[in-house]
Amino acid sequence: MQAKLSRLSPGERFRKGIRKYGAIYVALTPFFILFICFILIPMIEGMAMSFTDWSTSSKGEINFVGFENYANLFSGKGSASKRYMASLTNLLIYVPITVAVGLFIALALALIVSQFRNKAYNFFRGSYFFPTVLPLFLCAGIWQWYMASETGLIASNLAKIGIGTNTIWKDTPGYAIALVILIDIWNSVGLNFVIFSTGIQDIPRELYEAAEIDGASTFKKMTKITIPLLEPILFFVITYSFISALQVYDIPWILTNTTDINAVGGANQVMLFPVMEMVRNVYKGGKSALGRAAAEGVILMSIIMVITLVQYKLRRKNT
Repeated sequence: MQAKLSRLSPGERFRKGIRKYGAIYVALTPFFILFICFILIPMIEGMAMSFTDWSTSSKGEINFVGFENYANLFSGKGSASKRYMASLTNLLIYVPITVAVGLFIALALALIVSQFRNKAYNFFRGSYFFPTVLPLFLCAGIWQWYMASETGLIASNLAKIGIGTNTIWKDTPGYAIALVILIDIWNSVGLNFVIFSTGIQDIPRELYEAAEIDGASTFKKMTKITIPLLEPILFFVITYSFISALQVYDIPWILTNTTDINAVGGANQVMLFPVMEMVRNVYKGGKSALGRAAAEGVILMSIIMVITLVQYKLRRKNT
C-alpha cells in the first residue's frame, strides 16, 4: 500500500487525501479558525509588542527597541527588574513543591480510595473533589481565616509547636509561599484525584487477581501494574500541573487584597509571581509598560514550552 502511494504524484496524493479525510478537515475548520484568531495571532502580536516601547500613553508613536525590554528585566537595576526577578525566584520555589506534593497526595488518595466500593467510594470521591468546585476567592478567604496569626484555627495550633508564632503568614518570606502552596494543593488535588481514580478503575481486575495468585504484595501490584498502566494519565496530569502552576495568579492576588497596584505581591514581594507582575505593569502604565509586560509574557511562554517539550521528549525516550 505504501509503495502504491509513493508512485502517485503529489497532486494525486493531495486529492486522494482530501477525498479520504475531507469530512474530518471540514469538522476541524471551526477549531482552527478560533485557534488562529484567539491564540496564534494574539501570540504573534504579543511577541512583536515585546520588541517595542509600547505603553498605555503611546499615541501612535511606537518604536522598535529590540531586546531592550528583555535586557532591562534581567539587568537587576531598577524596581521593575528587581520585582520581576523576585517573581521568578518565588515561581522557582513554588512550582516544583506544588506539583510534586500535589501529585503525590492525589495519587496516594486515589490508590487508597480505589480499594473502597460503592457508597464509600462515591462518598470519598465527592468529598475530595468538593474544594475544586469552590471559587478561588472563597478558597483564599477560608484559608486566610484559618491562618490568621492569633485567631486562626490552624495558625494558632501551629504556633503552639513553634511554627509561625505571631507571624502574619501572607506578609512573611517563606510562610507566604507556603500559604499559596497550601491553598493551591487543597483546591486542585481533588481534580487530579478524580482523574487518577478513574484511571485506576479502568485497569482490568484480572491483572490484580493474576498477581495475587503469583503471591505479589500490594506494593508489587502498585509498582508493576498500577503505576505503569497509569503512565499516560500521569503524563497528562504532570504536564497540566506544570502549566497551571507556572501561571499562578488568582490565589496570591486575592491574598494580597490591596487597591494599591504597586503593593501587589505583598510586603517585599514575598507573594509576587510573573503573571501578577505582568498585570501590574499594564495597570500601572508608564514608559514601555505594555512592551515590558509582553516581554514578561514571552519569557513565561518560553519557560512553559521548554518544560512541556522536555516532558514529551522524556516520555518518548521511556516508551
